[in-house]
Amino acid sequence: MEAIILQGGSKSDTRLLIELARKLNFKAKKLSSEEMEEMGILLSIHEGIESGLLDEKEEKDFLNRLKEEE
Repeated sequence: MEAIILQGGSKSDTRLLIELARKLNFKAKKLSSEEMEEMGILLSIHEGIESGLLDEKEEKDFLNRLKEEE
């Protein structure tokens, strides 16, 4: 499975893209600013692990600290 992320310039553009995606049998989901931020953090952590900058323990510690801040 592959995924793409598109950011619309306006609400009407976003609605148009979602409608087109659904007509082409794509799943489409509108993300909040918070969800986009969380996704960015997740991708950064994943890249850190793959590159060797973070090990799995550091990843878990970091995620636990984020949860405590909520």
